[in-house]
Amino acid sequence: MIVTLEKVALTPAGVPRQRVWLEHRSRQLEDGHPREVQARIAVILAGGMTQQAQGLKEGQRIKVTGCLSRAGYKGDARDRLQLLAQTLQSLN
Repeated sequence: MIVTLEKVALTPAGVPRQRVWLEHRSRQLEDGHPREVQARIAVILAGGMTQQAQGLKEGQRIKVTGCLSRAGYKGDARDRLQLLAQTLQSLN
C-alpha cells in the first residue's frame, strides 16, 4: 500500500525520479505459528516509470517488481535498502 508519494524531481542528468514509500502488512507462518509481518520500503521510480505513477494515490494498493539497492553509500544509508522499480501495477 502506498504510504507517501514524493514529488517528481529531476536528476542532474535531467531524468525524472520519484520516491514512493510502500508499506507491507501480512500474516505469515513461522515454524507453524502465525506472525504479523510489517515492512516499509522506499521505491524509486525513474524515467518513464514516473509517468506510470501519475494518478496513484496514498492508500492505493500496488504491485512493484524491481531490484534491491543500497539507499546510499554514507552513514546509515549504507544499511538501508530501496527498491528500484522495473514494473508497476495498480491492484485497486
